[in-house]
Amino acid sequence: MTAPTGWPTAGVFVQGGSLQSGGSLDALARRIPGLKADRFEELLEALNSTGMRAGCRIPLVIDGLNEAERPLEWRRLLAELVPALGDYPYVLVIVTLREAHADQLLPVGTARLDLEWQQAEVVEILKVYFREYKINPSDAWLPTVAFGSPLFVRMYCEATNPKRQTPVGAEALPQSLVSVFELYLEGVAERLAFDPARIHVPADQIKRRLADLARRMWTHQVRRLPSDTAREILDAGQPNWDESLFRRLVEEGVLIRQETKGFDDTECAFAFDRLAGYLIADSLLVRMTYTSVSEQLAEPDLWKRLLGKQAHSLGEDVTIGLIGLLPRRFTKRHLWRAAPAEHRDFALTCELATESGFLDDETVTALEALIGTRRAGTPGHRHVFDRLWEVRRSARHRLNAVFLDRVLRRIPLAQRDVYWTEWVRSQAPGVLTTALERAVSRWDGGAGRVESDDLDALAISWLLASTDTVLRDLATKALQRYGRPEPKRLFDLAARMLDVDDPYIVERLVGAAFGAASTHQMPDPAGAFEPALRDWLAQLHGRFLEGGSTPTSHEQLRGYVRSTFEFAGALHPFAVPDGINACALRFAAAEPANVMADDDPHAAECDRTMGMDFENYVIGAAINGRGNYDYTHPDFRQARAEVRARVWELGWRSEEFSSLDEGIAMSAERPYSSSRKVERYGKKYSWVAYHETVGRLADAGRAPAPFGEPERLMPDIDPGFPDKPPAAPVPLPPWASVESRDHQTWVTSGSVAVPDHLWSPKEIHGVDGGWLLAEGYLAHEQDGRTVFGFFRTLLLAPEDAKRAQQFAAEQEYPGNDFFPSLPKTRGVLATEMPWSSRFDPAFAPVSAASPQPEMRRHWQDPEGIGFNQVAVEFSSDSESESALGGSYDVPSFEFAARFGLRQLPGTLDLVGLDGRRASAVFSVDKPWRGNLLFLRRDLVEIFAAGRRIMQVAWGEREVAVDWHAPPPWVRAAQRAHTNVWRHVRLLESAGPPSP
Repeated sequence: MTAPTGWPTAGVFVQGGSLQSGGSLDALARRIPGLKADRFEELLEALNSTGMRAGCRIPLVIDGLNEAERPLEWRRLLAELVPALGDYPYVLVIVTLREAHADQLLPVGTARLDLEWQQAEVVEILKVYFREYKINPSDAWLPTVAFGSPLFVRMYCEATNPKRQTPVGAEALPQSLVSVFELYLEGVAERLAFDPARIHVPADQIKRRLADLARRMWTHQVRRLPSDTAREILDAGQPNWDESLFRRLVEEGVLIRQETKGFDDTECAFAFDRLAGYLIADSLLVRMTYTSVSEQLAEPDLWKRLLGKQAHSLGEDVTIGLIGLLPRRFTKRHLWRAAPAEHRDFALTCELATESGFLDDETVTALEALIGTRRAGTPGHRHVFDRLWEVRRSARHRLNAVFLDRVLRRIPLAQRDVYWTEWVRSQAPGVLTTALERAVSRWDGGAGRVESDDLDALAISWLLASTDTVLRDLATKALQRYGRPEPKRLFDLAARMLDVDDPYIVERLVGAAFGAASTHQMPDPAGAFEPALRDWLAQLHGRFLEGGSTPTSHEQLRGYVRSTFEFAGALHPFAVPDGINACALRFAAAEPANVMADDDPHAAECDRTMGMDFENYVIGAAINGRGNYDYTHPDFRQARAEVRARVWELGWRSEEFSSLDEGIAMSAERPYSSSRKVERYGKKYSWVAYHETVGRLADAGRAPAPFGEPERLMPDIDPGFPDKPPAAPVPLPPWASVESRDHQTWVTSGSVAVPDHLWSPKEIHGVDGGWLLAEGYLAHEQDGRTVFGFFRTLLLAPEDAKRAQQFAAEQEYPGNDFFPSLPKTRGVLATEMPWSSRFDPAFAPVSAASPQPEMRRHWQDPEGIGFNQVAVEFSSDSESESALGGSYDVPSFEFAARFGLRQLPGTLDLVGLDGRRASAVFSVDKPWRGNLLFLRRDLVEIFAAGRRIMQVAWGEREVAVDWHAPPPWVRAAQRAHTNVWRHVRLLESAGPPSP
C-alpha cells in the first residue's frame, strides 16, 4: 500500500488533545486534516510502505497527550497500539507529554527521553516574550536557569510589566525568585479582584485562600489535591462555576488540573513547583514569631520533611522558599544558621540567589569560605559561578566581582584551575564569549567608564587563567578596550592583580596595560595620562626591576614590561622614574631554578605534561647549538629539568589533571570538534615554565638565537588589538570585467586602467588637500578572469628620474625583482608603530648593511638607479584570532619620524601632532583582494626634499584554465609577456604629473 496523494512522507504529526472522550484510534485517524483514512491501520501501512522505499523509519508523532479531554484514555489506546507496531518495522511512534503523566500513560518498557530547552530556544522564547511585554533587560541579571520553563517565562513577564502599557527597563526587573512570585501573585490577585464580569473577591482574601491551599498540600504530604478539595478551599462555598475562583486560577495558569485514575475527579497542583514551595514557606513563616522562629526552624522534624529521606515531594522547593523569605520576614535571619550540619552547606549555597539587600556580613563571609573550599552546590545542575558571573557588574550587589575576586584568591592555583578555570572552559563557547563580545562593543563605543565597568574588568581579568586560547585572547582585548580611554583604571587593576599566583593572568594584564597605554601617543604635558603612567611604571619597577619585591624570569612578561618603558622613554620621558634607562632595563635577579632530574620519582609524571614535540621543538629550539632531536645536549637537559620542576611547583598532579587533559586532547582530535583551540592544563604549566627558563637563558647571555642573532621573544598577541583596516572608500577599477572580446584577445590587450581618483584621491577620511597611493596590491576576479597589480612609490634624484621612467616602461617583465620589495619589519608589534626603533629596518643587524635599493635591467646590470621609499611592510607574527592577519604596507620609521607622526588608536593609520591624519591603510572587499596605503601628498613632497616622485603600477592579466594542459596561446602570452600591464608616472613637486 502506498501513501495517497497529499500524504506527508516525512512523518505525520497528530495533536494528542484532539482525542475526545470515548474516542478510538480509528476515530483519531479520520480526524487528521488532509488525510483520507478510515482506520488507523491504513495510516500505519502507508507510513511503513513509505519508510521501506526510503530506507528509513517514518515518525508518527502524537503530541501533547496531557492536553486531551481525558488523558488517561490514552493509556488504553497506546496499550492497543504497541502489539500492532511489530508488523510495521518502518514506523516509529513518538508521543510527547508532561513528565507528571508519564508513569500513568506510557506502556511498560517505553523508551523515555526527558527533553530540555536548548539555550538558543530559550533565548528565542525570551525575545518573543520580552517584546510582547515591552521589557528591555539591557545587561541586568536574569534568572536564566529558571527560564528553561516557558511557564516561568510568562510568570516572570507578568511580574515585571503586567499592564504592558509602557516599556520598562532593568529598574523594573525582579531580583530573585521570591520577588518574582510576590509581584506575580500581587498582579494575579489584583486582576481577579477587580474583574468587572465577576463577583468581587478582595485581593487579600485571594492570597489567603492560596496560602490555605498550599498549607493543605504541606500538611497532607502531597503536591496535588483533589479538585473538589481545592474548590472547597478556594471558592469558600461559591457553587457557581462561572464565579469559581478555582476556575479563574486555572485559567490564569496559576493552577493546573490533571486526570486521576478513577476518572471521577481531577487533581490540581500549582503550575510551577517553586511557586508552590514559596507559598508553603510563606504559610509556615506567617505562624512564627521573632522569639520562636530560630527554634522552630531548627526542629529536626521540619528538616526531615524538607530534605530528609522521607521529605515532602515539594521539600526542596519549600527550602528554597524559606531561604528567600526568611530575611524578608525576619530581619537578618537566615535559614543556613538553623540547618543541621548535613544540610548547612546546601542552605548556605542557596543564599547566592538571595537579594543583596538581605545578605548580612556573616552570610557573605560564610559563603566566601564555603565556595573557597569547593563544597558549594546549588539545586539542579547550576554551578555557583553561574550566579557569581551574573551579578559581577552590579555595584550594589554584595556578591559582585569584588566578592568573586576574594573567593578566587583563597584558592591555590592548581585547585583553582580544576574549579574555576574548568567552569570557564565549560562556559567559554556561549555565555562567556557573548559577554566578552558585548564588553568589547560597549567599551569600543564609549569613552566614559563607571563602577560597573571596573567590576566587569575585574571579573574578566580572572578569565585570563583560561586554557581556551580564543577566550583568553578575547578577554585580553576586552581589558585593553576597557583601559584605552582611561589607562589609569587598567593600571590600577593590573597593579591589584600583580600578586596573583597565576602567571597567565599577570602576564596578560601587563600586556593589556601596555596595549592601552600605547594608544596615548600624543603629547600630554598637563593631562592625566603621564602621572598615571609614571605611577604604573613605579609599580613595575618596585615589582620586577632591580631591587624589586617579586623578581621574575618570565620572558614574555618581561617583554611587556620592556615595551612599556620603551614607549614611555620614546614619547613620555617625564613618566619614566628617576634613575631608570627606559631602553636598558635591569631586572631583579630571580631565585635559581629548581631542577627535577630524569630519575626523580615524579619525572615521568611531569614529562607527560609536555610531550615529545614540546620538548624538541619548543624547549629544544631555545637551546643554541643543539641539533634537532638531540636529547643529550647538556643545556637542553638542564632546561627540561627546570621545566619539570616548575610544572610540579605550580601544582600539576596526575590525579587532579590527567583525566581533564585527556578529555581536552580527545576533544581536539575529533573530526567535527569545535575549531576553538584549547590547551591542556599540563601545557599551560609547561608554557609558564618555558618562558621562565628562556628568561634565565637570556640573563646568562644565552638567549635563543636560531638565526644567528638573539631574537626578541614575540608575544602570542598584539596587545594593542588594532582593528582590521576598513574597505577602501574610493571606487576600485573593475579590471576583470567581461568585455565583448574573447579570452585570448583580452589576455594580450585587455584594458587595465588606473584612474586618477585611485592614484591621487583629493580627500580621504574627511581630510582634503590631496593624497597619493603610495603602496599596495590589488587583484580583481570576475567570470574566470583575474587581474592583479602592484603599486609602488619611488623617490629619485632629479637627474635619474627620466632614465628611471624609461627603465620602468621598457622592462619587458618587471616580475618581483625589478622594483625591489619593501623592507620588512621583524619582531615588532603594531602597537609599537611608529615610535619604536624596531620599525626602522636599520634596527636589525642583518639589514643595517643592506645597500640602497636599485632598479636594474638585470641582476648583472652595472648601471642601477638608486631610489628611496616611503613605506615598510608590516606583518603580524601573532597567530591569535584577534590579530590582523596578513601583511600591510605602512609608513616607514623615517617618514613618521620626519613629521613626528603618531598612531591613531586601534588602527594602522598615523596622524600628525596637529591631529590631522597623515596616512590611511585600507583593505578591499570581494571581488577584489589586497590592501592599499595612501599618504598625504604634501607630506610626501616635503619628505622628497627635491627628489622626484615616481608612481608605478604593474601586474598581469590571467584566465582560469586547466594548468595541466593550458591552451598554447596562454603559454605564448606568458613567454612573450603580452599579458603584462604597467603604468608609470612622474610627479612634479607641485602640480599635475608629467606624462
